Amino acid sequence: MLMLEDKDMKGFSWAIVPALTSLGYLLILVVSIYPFWVRLTNEESHEVFFSGLFENCFHVKCWKPRPLSIYILLGRVFLLSAVFLAFLTTFIMVPFESKFFPRTWKQNFVLAFVSFFTGACAFLALVLHALEIQALRMKLSPLQFSVLWPYYVLGFGIFLFIVAGTICLAQEMACPCWHLLSTSQRMKEDHGSLYLDNLESLGGELSSVQKETQVMGETVI
Repeated sequence: MLMLEDKDMKGFSWAIVPALTSLGYLLILVVSIYPFWVRLTNEESHEVFFSGLFENCFHVKCWKPRPLSIYILLGRVFLLSAVFLAFLTTFIMVPFESKFFPRTWKQNFVLAFVSFFTGACAFLALVLHALEIQALRMKLSPLQFSVLWPYYVLGFGIFLFIVAGTICLAQEMACPCWHLLSTSQRMKEDHGSLYLDNLESLGGELSSVQKETQVMGETVI
């Protein structure tokens, strides 16, 4: 029973985690190539600009600070790291990859670490871009901003990788417990079967003694 429950738990984790990491990777990838993260409005001139970590705007005005601030540079590094780690995590979790890398409970710990680190990199990229917008607002007082959908999508992608890492970590912690429980149950079953064998052998000896006694009684008569 414990072995079946262990297999069911592993099957659940290896089914849901690839879906979470795949969706998270797609969300982070879309956000990284989309240039419009924040809408900036100059209240005096009523000009509208758009800002993102990787500006690639077409037929609209983009806010491109020159030289690039440390927030933008570090944000790009962390976002690219998140994209790479998200792809790596998704690749490790796909079904055909298991033929080359056997899945063990140790791998759950690695996947949990990579998932958490992916979420951390994406979160730092988000925070650094927010700090850049805050710095622009302090320099240009009439500048107003509104957050666009990439912020929310990236936040949801971060949440997916945190959930995936939590599931892998829970699986990693549960495997030794399941192993100990299954070992204990196996020892109890072996002890029970040995006890039954002893009873059967003892019953056979008693029956043979009874037969001998009966034969001796008939002989005496």
